[in-house]
Amino acid sequence: MRSTDETAILLATILNRSDQTRARVSARTIKKLAARRHLRRAFAAELTDALAEYSWTLTEIDSGGYAAVRTKTLEAAKPVTAKRWLTDDERKALKRGTAKWSTFEREATSGQQQPDEEEDV
Repeated sequence: MRSTDETAILLATILNRSDQTRARVSARTIKKLAARRHLRRAFAAELTDALAEYSWTLTEIDSGGYAAVRTKTLEAAKPVTAKRWLTDDERKALKRGTAKWSTFEREATSGQQQPDEEEDV
């Protein structure tokens, strides 16, 4: 088994060689690079931290596997602020502790794929 640091070096190398600023990486690929049969959450979390040292952000994605994004590409991203995207009333309600969390949650989950009802059974 390879350490998280060794795995991060290998993963950063193949990501850099791909010449992409974003990529999907399968759990299988990470297991191969790490020389592991199982990919535990703790290892993936440590790998995420170690990979950040090489300017890559790694996050698990719903469709399986991981997304890798070149951190440098995010530096040019437009800033998002509470002052601009929350109304005055929403900011006041948050400060008073009277915010309607269900409204925020509904918006926060919009765009996420909802599970089929059959899958919940």
